[in-house]
Amino acid sequence: MDKGKDKWAKVISFLRKSNRDPDKTLKLLKGNQKNAETNYSINRSSYSMNVIAVITQKINEPKNKDKSLTHVIRQWVKTKDFRDFYNLLKGEENLKWNEVEANKTQNKYIKQLNDIWTKPHQLGHKEYFKKTKGKFIINNLNPKK
Repeated sequence: MDKGKDKWAKVISFLRKSNRDPDKTLKLLKGNQKNAETNYSINRSSYSMNVIAVITQKINEPKNKDKSLTHVIRQWVKTKDFRDFYNLLKGEENLKWNEVEANKTQNKYIKQLNDIWTKPHQLGHKEYFKKTKGKFIINNLNPKK
């Protein structure tokens, strides 16, 4: 038997015996290629970091000095700024802010954003953006100069 076929025999056998959709399986495998990042994967992985950055900026605004975190998030979710943010970062997932459903979904997003803020693994982002006041600092864009 050819070594190449033997190498993949277990995988092929599993795929043939399961009810897997070949197109979805191929898409999944292509999505896991090293160094092949898509806008979808980049947006998905940076969503939480961007949320932390914006909430930090909002908390630092003078008008929000004595406001609760939930209040700050709620006021942001009600704005066009949030709708644009959501559409930009969720567009690759085929999600778009629905104006008709906005009143029903606002509380869901407030909770999601609050959950992102309070997750222990977000401490690094929170500390970074606390130091930078919610800004991304990019140093030395062209290191060869």
